[in-house]
Amino acid sequence: MFAANPEFTTVPETHPRSVSMHCLACLPVTPNTQQLSQHSKSPPKQQLSPNNNTTIHNHISFLCKHVRIKEAINTLSHLQHNNIGPNIYGELLQGCVYARDLNLGLQIHAHIIKKGSFFTTNEYIESKLVILYAKCGVTDAAFHLFRNVVKNQNLFSWAAILGLQARTGFSKEALLSYVEMMEKGFCPDNFVVPNALKACGALKWVGFGKGVHGYVVKMNDFDDCVYVATSLVDMYGKCGAFEDAEKVFDDMPEKNVIAWNSMIAAYAQSGMNMEAVGLFKKMRFQGVEPTEVTLSGFFSACANLKVAIEEGKQGHALAVKMGFELGNILGSSILNFYSKVGLIEEAELVFRNIMVLKDEVTWNLMISSYVQFGMFEKALEMCSWMREKNMRFDCVTLSSLLAIAADTRDVELGKKLHGFCIRNEFDSDVVVLSGVVDMYA
Repeated sequence: MFAANPEFTTVPETHPRSVSMHCLACLPVTPNTQQLSQHSKSPPKQQLSPNNNTTIHNHISFLCKHVRIKEAINTLSHLQHNNIGPNIYGELLQGCVYARDLNLGLQIHAHIIKKGSFFTTNEYIESKLVILYAKCGVTDAAFHLFRNVVKNQNLFSWAAILGLQARTGFSKEALLSYVEMMEKGFCPDNFVVPNALKACGALKWVGFGKGVHGYVVKMNDFDDCVYVATSLVDMYGKCGAFEDAEKVFDDMPEKNVIAWNSMIAAYAQSGMNMEAVGLFKKMRFQGVEPTEVTLSGFFSACANLKVAIEEGKQGHALAVKMGFELGNILGSSILNFYSKVGLIEEAELVFRNIMVLKDEVTWNLMISSYVQFGMFEKALEMCSWMREKNMRFDCVTLSSLLAIAADTRDVELGKKLHGFCIRNEFDSDVVVLSGVVDMYA
């Protein structure tokens, strides 16, 4: 790759979160010891003439948009050196964004730095670099470029930064960015608004969320945007504003599966289990295919409804029929359902059949279900098996074991567990401490 342009060089692969701006400014430019990647074995189908720059530019843009970034770089050989302008580098960087290829993006950035200030100070390239690092999760680099390097921030760079903040848990900062960009005259679009709503939901700031909703209504540009409507449903649901969530949901002319998932999850997480199960049935009646996320919310509701045992079993059959693997999320949801309703044999079967490596959550679910129904020997056997698999006990595991010691009046076991808690610094955990007190009582 870049073989026709020997100025392009490779840089060492870098962990996304370890990139610093010092590193970016000092990227080594050395003779090309290896190609960026292997050449595409099939040449471009159309004949590209070095004299037809417009055709070549369009072809590179097409390849980048279709995540054929390696072919796009190979196509540079059809351009003369002085015809490779900032727009080409911008297209290549955008291709790296689509592919989430940080390493290749770093190499292109290194070459841009070598090209000099005409390229490094280009607004189009600056914006693409911010988007690249933001989308690839390189937080420090993205923020530094955005705040200290980019002279003229645009809507796309604002959207990238706000999205990065919302995704990485900087919810307050995301909303501050939302306010700042509006103060500077930028109108949030259908990429910015959902991220602002995501931040509102994370903080449970329903007032701020209603303000964003008001902007959506006022602008009248989002009527057909399912993504924005779904984000509103999700935000209101997480804030517990169910009437608002239901109104937005009911008013949606077309409901995608994400909207259904958000509404079902909101009901289940707030204890409105009958509503969650009812909505799942309505979704199925309307012919919408559920996803693993849908079923996880559905099982969560069924687990708290003794009258929904048959519905839960049917949901399990549906998951099998649809070919869903029992990964940790879906598998844990089904396991939790069977455990809570007392169907221990079914829970054991699910536990054995979980496809991926079992984590502490699945082990603890099985152990706590044994304890809940007085099957102490099986719970202790499961703990021994857990240790054999080099799984670490956490506060939930220890709480279950302490409950066994308390119920069986096994003071010796209780003392050993108490000593283990002290040695491993679990004695300050509220749940564990409560279990210790109950055990000695």
